[in-house]
Amino acid sequence: GMSAAFKIGDGVAEKYKLFRRANAASAAIVLKVDKDEETVVLDDEYPDMTPEDLQDELSDSAPRWILWSVKIERDDGRVQFPLLLVFFSPESCNQRQKMLYSSCTPFIAQSFDISKVHELKDLDDLTFDKLKQFHAANVTR
Repeated sequence: GMSAAFKIGDGVAEKYKLFRRANAASAAIVLKVDKDEETVVLDDEYPDMTPEDLQDELSDSAPRWILWSVKIERDDGRVQFPLLLVFFSPESCNQRQKMLYSSCTPFIAQSFDISKVHELKDLDDLTFDKLKQFHAANVTR
């Protein structure tokens, strides 16, 4: 059944630590729920990938979590490498999957110590501008 006992799969935490340290200008880790419906596993990793290119890699009918590392240059010249958590929840995916992924999302945020989740319904919205908007929303809570 749909248990609330989610867990992070083997190797994911280590992968995430390395990812965080890398400060990549545009990189993503894509996570999914395994067939057991409780283990969060790596779907794929993209060490150098624009959001626009990632659109082509993802299915527009399967929910996913995307951890983004982006380079953002501020108006004052400072550079930041924020880590953003995007929950891709397409309208076209089935209701059961939608519920499963929604119920697991707070666990994901907690596991990776990320306070804000940005939901995305349409794959076409996965752009660098959108990530910049998400980051701005993070900063000005």
